[in-house]
Amino acid sequence: MSTTSAKPTSIRLTAAEKKRIAAAARKRGLTPTAYIKRAALEGAEAKGDDARLDQLERIATALREAVEDEVDYRAVTTAWNRHVKSGAKLLTGAEAWRELGL
Repeated sequence: MSTTSAKPTSIRLTAAEKKRIAAAARKRGLTPTAYIKRAALEGAEAKGDDARLDQLERIATALREAVEDEVDYRAVTTAWNRHVKSGAKLLTGAEAWRELGL
């Protein structure tokens, strides 16, 4: 059977820091010690918020790229349909180079 015991840890705070921590703890209904513990132990969760923002940014970027791809697809489809209706001949690569004088 294992038992866990709390071990004291000390940190040095300026009077202003101590006052800010105490005020923040009071707002949340916690003691300064509980507030510091929660902030330290839930720090990884705060990073989770950043991870969610990063994920949202990736989704927004993917969505923007998908919209750009759709716009490009529609432009190409319109141009291709116009070409087909015109009955113009397609050039081979060599013919295109010759026509451009290259």
